[in-house]
Amino acid sequence: MAKEFLSENNIHYVERDIGADPEARKEMMRRKVTGVPTFLIGDDVVVGLDQQKILDLVDHRVKACSVCGTKMRVPTDKGKAVLKCPNCKNQIE
Repeated sequence: MAKEFLSENNIHYVERDIGADPEARKEMMRRKVTGVPTFLIGDDVVVGLDQQKILDLVDHRVKACSVCGTKMRVPTDKGKAVLKCPNCKNQIE
């Protein structure tokens, strides 16, 4: 459900499995996190799929260029934005 939510909202994420990644496990232990899924967003930790809190903390969405498919980070708090694709120079609103 968490992956589906992130994908539906165009939020880029890095999945880390604490069962297979000792560094990820250490990070969760250091932060005293025992629940899953856990989201680290900047300095904030969200335990459980609190969708509104995640949306409030994430400052961007990922948008694909309609011409070449290059993925770009689009700020959510800047109002209407016009971006130029770094790959093909297509303008995106």
